[in-house]
Amino acid sequence: MTRLQPLIFSLLKPVAESNKMLNFFSAPFITLLIYLAVSAPAYALVRDIVFPVAGKASFRDDFHEPRGADGTREHLGIDIIADKMTPIVAAVDGTVTYVAIPQPSWGYSITIRDSEGYQYRYLHINNDTPGTDDGLGGPENAYYAGIKRGSKVVKGQHVAWVGDSGNAEGTVSHLHFEIRDSNRTTINPYDSLVAAALKNTSGLISIGGVSGAVQHPSEGEQGLTTSSIYIFTEDLYEGSSGEAVRQLQLRLQASGHFTSPIGDYFGPLTTAAVISYQKSRNIEPTGKVGLATRAALNEEAILASEAVSSSTGGLSEGSRGEAVVQLQTRLKELGYFTSYITDYFGPITKAAVIAFQIANGIDPIGIVGPKTSAALALDPTTPPPPTSGLPPVGTKYIFTQDLTLGIRSEAVRQLQIKLQTLGYFTASATGYFGPITQAAVIEFQRAKGIDPIGIVGPKTRAVLNAL
Repeated sequence: MTRLQPLIFSLLKPVAESNKMLNFFSAPFITLLIYLAVSAPAYALVRDIVFPVAGKASFRDDFHEPRGADGTREHLGIDIIADKMTPIVAAVDGTVTYVAIPQPSWGYSITIRDSEGYQYRYLHINNDTPGTDDGLGGPENAYYAGIKRGSKVVKGQHVAWVGDSGNAEGTVSHLHFEIRDSNRTTINPYDSLVAAALKNTSGLISIGGVSGAVQHPSEGEQGLTTSSIYIFTEDLYEGSSGEAVRQLQLRLQASGHFTSPIGDYFGPLTTAAVISYQKSRNIEPTGKVGLATRAALNEEAILASEAVSSSTGGLSEGSRGEAVVQLQTRLKELGYFTSYITDYFGPITKAAVIAFQIANGIDPIGIVGPKTSAALALDPTTPPPPTSGLPPVGTKYIFTQDLTLGIRSEAVRQLQIKLQTLGYFTASATGYFGPITQAAVIEFQRAKGIDPIGIVGPKTRAVLNAL
């Protein structure tokens, strides 16, 4: 019976939002109608919470959707899509029973327990320096000051920030939110989130929308689209439909794996194209778009965006590379950019660009097109200053730590540079160990007679260090 609740909420929402009926259709009255519409045991699973993200957000019911490369793992929460650094708040009055430090494989996370023993788990909390995607933000940019194990919190209290830490790297920023009962059994948080969202009067929360269809368009100052990045945030498989499938087919078409007309249904032809793509990227050819395949698609989209930016001079939110370093350096010289210099064009860089554009009479759209580039006097032939503390590209680098999928570090960048010089890696050296890097490592290992597991362990490090 719990599946009736979202329908009831959606029917009541227009009435509850009516100015004339707002006082009459109060929260207690709505609660009574829900209670009458569903059985008592089902309603007991709707927890009285506040919405855990304090800002613009969207979510849908993706509880128990298949996850993993083979689709056998079930999603045990709801993914709430929101911008990075959006505040995360306590959903209930309770006690913080877990704070992940250091960052585990699933990223920074918090667990809060209420007086009835229910647990509320928050995963993939921010791990980046604000305005970047460097993975170096540390606990101080993950958790609000003073939040630790044993802390008492109240509903709505700021506890953390939205991010993409752990195995969420390569996806859009979001909060994975779980509810577990006193027996640690997971329950679907969707109905509780719907109820909380309907109480929220900010108008910033989208219920049941296309939370997985996250696009990052960027229009040049001449009104032309210079780049468009579609980030795949949900697993796709035969029978799926919607915008995510259409974008998948477009991406597969661009890489030569899908030759049929573009639609929005994942059928046998799409399955065959996915298998072809997976084989070409050394990903297990399951025909399902799981985490590894999504990561590869997303990484390629980012690299394609970098190529467009380099060829057109256009930079926008989501762009990466040396051109962004140069932009931030110039804006810092002029007093518009006060954060750390990185190679990522995030919200802080966009705000600095807008401030510069306003000051110079340029349409303040936050995109660096020809006019803004000229006003900044950016010289594309001038190399950016070296990042402090990092060795020059040609310097001999000794690998001292194991490297594997999902790691972002200077060691990964040096690995990519090394594999570039040896002819195994043809993409940009981003410092992120994604599926493309993994495929290059596997190819290198096969050539050197090392077990091709795609992980840079002691044997692989020894060979790399000897070259």
